[in-house]
Amino acid sequence: MNAAVITQYTRKLVRFESPTRLDWLLYFCFFTVLHIPGILNFYSNDGAHNAYLMFARSLEHGHLYLPPMPSPEDMILYHGNYYLPYPPLPSVLLLPLVAIAGNHVVNTVFVVLIMSCLNLYLMYKILVRLQVKQEYFIWIMSAFFFGSGYWYALFTSHHVYSFAQITSCTFQLLLINELFGKRRWWLAGVYIGCSFLTRQFTILYVLFALGYMWYLYEQDRQSVRFKDIVLLCLPVGLFTGIYLVYNYLRFGNPFDPGYAYILYNGVLRDRVAMYGVFSRKYFLFNFYSFFIKGFNIEFTGTGALRIKDMDGWGTSLLAASPFLVASVRARWSRPLLIGAWATIGVILLCTLFYHNNGYRQVNTMRFSLDFLPLLFVLTILGLKDIPTWLWKGFVTYAVVLNVLSFVIHFLYQTK
Repeated sequence: MNAAVITQYTRKLVRFESPTRLDWLLYFCFFTVLHIPGILNFYSNDGAHNAYLMFARSLEHGHLYLPPMPSPEDMILYHGNYYLPYPPLPSVLLLPLVAIAGNHVVNTVFVVLIMSCLNLYLMYKILVRLQVKQEYFIWIMSAFFFGSGYWYALFTSHHVYSFAQITSCTFQLLLINELFGKRRWWLAGVYIGCSFLTRQFTILYVLFALGYMWYLYEQDRQSVRFKDIVLLCLPVGLFTGIYLVYNYLRFGNPFDPGYAYILYNGVLRDRVAMYGVFSRKYFLFNFYSFFIKGFNIEFTGTGALRIKDMDGWGTSLLAASPFLVASVRARWSRPLLIGAWATIGVILLCTLFYHNNGYRQVNTMRFSLDFLPLLFVLTILGLKDIPTWLWKGFVTYAVVLNVLSFVIHFLYQTK
């Protein structure tokens, strides 16, 4: 194979030009090798005691409470037992692996890496269906996987929070791909329900799905029938019912998720003790965090000249991933824009009144992953109105900033 052929094939790979099965194998292998440090980091961070793995072990034995844990921080303590504060689907997905190999063998970072390979393929399918120019593919892929909070969540998915975020992102991408493709409404409802049983606020993706129905109805009134709305909403209602039963079996009240019994620490404990889980008091801090807060390295020691770590309160979306500004220029059908922005806006609004902005996190707003796939669709649609050199510069800046923040965090973190 001569140099010209190698160069031509490399160009084909970089541009994602009609990838073959061999091409996808190469993409997945490259993606896996790149994240070997994250896989190994699982073991140095006691990943075997990830609460989802522990709860999967409990489910295996027919219990809804957690087995004894070395550090029950951020867990629920209720009537002498510890419980998972989060929806149970990630543990259900891990249950077969835990049953076969045990929680000490299952590496959640590797599991997330498999999900991310699927997400890589789903993002490609979405770009094809949006008829994006081929030369943009590599830049958009880099922006989503390496220039946003997705990358940090992937690397740190030995933690329960990051594992949930990537799991939810996978179902969000499956949903968007389904709506852009075959539009099986029952399956769209299942994806929304699965995402809800991972990250509760993402149930609001039903607004985007309904907006898509509205769009199709305007195109052809025969293409959407009342039964399609039922097919969409029925699985969502079923998964919501499962969550209510899950709460009832644990705390005797279907509408009590147990947040009042969480063992908070530090400033989060103080906040919840004073103002509760949700409060208007949190709005200003969270608004600043999401839209204004800059990249921040913590310094300590004499004269505050020694690097301590990255700021655990994160970096705003505009400072960490400035390419997202293209989303405000998105041109789309009115029902689709309304459905997309309503979904993003309501999720974000709920988050702004929450007691936590995603702490601890590095160079991201972790909770933005609850709507990031949909925001990326809008970003893609807005690229035409942004100078190419500027958008590519934003992507390059975001990726470099992520690399810098990861190097600092993993070299200097005290934990």
